[in-house]
Amino acid sequence: MNMLKLNSNNYVTLHLVDDQKRPFVLIAPGGGYIRTSPREAEPIAKAFNEKGYHAGTIYYRESFLTHPQAVEELSGFMDLIVSMDLPIDQNALILCGFSSGGHYMANLGVHTEYHQKYKIKAMVLAYPVLTGQKGFAHEDSIRRLYGEITDETRLKFSLETKVTNTTPATFLFHTIDDETVKVENSLFFMEALRQHHVIVDCHLYHSGIHGLSLGTEEVPREEFASDPKGYAKIHSHNQTWFSLAISFLNKILESNSNE
Repeated sequence: MNMLKLNSNNYVTLHLVDDQKRPFVLIAPGGGYIRTSPREAEPIAKAFNEKGYHAGTIYYRESFLTHPQAVEELSGFMDLIVSMDLPIDQNALILCGFSSGGHYMANLGVHTEYHQKYKIKAMVLAYPVLTGQKGFAHEDSIRRLYGEITDETRLKFSLETKVTNTTPATFLFHTIDDETVKVENSLFFMEALRQHHVIVDCHLYHSGIHGLSLGTEEVPREEFASDPKGYAKIHSHNQTWFSLAISFLNKILESNSNE
């Protein structure tokens, strides 16, 4: 496992399957823009590895960068990754983010100067924070990224307003009863993608705890630490999101290779 650093305490860990050229997924765990959840970090990288994808996990809140420094640093990490002699297919770069990590990654995806620079092929956004709209936003994330909540920062935070027809194909999943990050975050983003004719899969589960990660016994939430099998049983249906995401990515990469 390699570790990459730039000028802050933030860093990326690399998880390469082997020395064969493969698609590369950069993963941003959630944590409300205050920390990075370990349950959405290495276990996710391992899951992608098992499906034949190289992966990296970015720990982006060791230093608390605000906007625009946060996304500029993310771009810097991408610059470093694509410039290194790594066995990654640079025509198959994917962004993956959970909760606030979804917002962090989608910032790169919706801004044309970034996603076209790296030729990002797809995004996988899990119960993502995406909107700044009052009544639907994760308020603390706005405050931590912008330092304050105003009408202006709400609008800047709202990534559904930044979608264009060149935004990468996107896989979304959310639970309808998510009490921490409202499902409208995914719905607003999905509608923006649809309006701009961007390929989108949006999978909504009727119920499930926020931050469910893979939903397996290997990644139980803290309140299920003594009963991981119970955690997995409750979320057995939600676990299907990952296989759906892999199917989506394989389809997108296959279609791109045929162009």
